[in-house]
Amino acid sequence: MNGMEERMQMYYAGFVPYDGKVSVIFPDVPGCATYGENPEHAFAMAVDALAGHLEAMADDGDEIPVPSGYAAALDGLRRRYESFDLGPLPEGTTVHPVPAPDLDARTKQVAVSFKKYALDMIDRKAKEMGMTRSGFLGEAAAVYDTKERRV
Repeated sequence: MNGMEERMQMYYAGFVPYDGKVSVIFPDVPGCATYGENPEHAFAMAVDALAGHLEAMADDGDEIPVPSGYAAALDGLRRRYESFDLGPLPEGTTVHPVPAPDLDARTKQVAVSFKKYALDMIDRKAKEMGMTRSGFLGEAAAVYDTKERRV
């Protein structure tokens, strides 16, 4: 880190009690929302939803929104909630920071180990698809990640 401390980027999310569950709305990230059975579950779902949404935006080449501060996020949450024709935010609504994923797209070289037969299979599949070994492994990880989220 060269003596400089990296700070994790945070986006504020509104945690809105609704029908015995907790809805989560990200005022700075249009289209990003989720819910949980209780506040703890809602927070875990918020972390996953934010990561998936921002990673998809980055993969699509979309501009990543800049997170706002607490006051602006609360104001945005109020406006977004009212746009749903649900009236004012319900009692018990809270706003909390949620950590964003690191979207650093720089290439990083790593060393990995495979059994020879597995590496041969990876190389064969990569060649069949006209890809490099690294490109194939990256695509395979993305496909696996997508399948995991659907389970």
